[in-house]
Amino acid sequence: MQQASSALHIIIAALLAAAATVITGFILGSWENAVLTAVALSTFLGGLLTPYISSALSSNGSSAKPKATSSTTQASTSASGELRTLYVGNLPFKTDEESVSALFSQYGAVNAVRLVKDRRTGRKKGYGFVEMDAHAVDAALAALNDSEFEGRTIKVRTAHSDTES
Repeated sequence: MQQASSALHIIIAALLAAAATVITGFILGSWENAVLTAVALSTFLGGLLTPYISSALSSNGSSAKPKATSSTTQASTSASGELRTLYVGNLPFKTDEESVSALFSQYGAVNAVRLVKDRRTGRKKGYGFVEMDAHAVDAALAALNDSEFEGRTIKVRTAHSDTES
């Protein structure tokens, strides 16, 4: 949704720039000035095409297998397609996404793991979120809540989004 909003802003900015150029040309009466017209046209087309180019570049990058990063680990999407998110608290600060994914994958397909970090220091805060197949969430929740993981007793709960009431 954020990408669509940004694209709309770019298109509006390009239209405003083109309109300002046309109004300036009308006021000055210099329609023969090809440079002015070329700038207006290129600004408009650039704003119009930028969202499509960005979308095309994003889809090319997503066709390759995503590489594990420090913030997420991707796995295959579940066969049912329905995913739910679990909150995992009291995690060891030294743990990584791969080990959390391996723990939860014992109970079903894990789509993503995100360990929350402090923005200023970059250090892990000791909690995160696991997105996994909806059919496996209950089993993982029952088995892993209050269990020991890397020397700490972890807390596993169903994550609630801001949009839920």
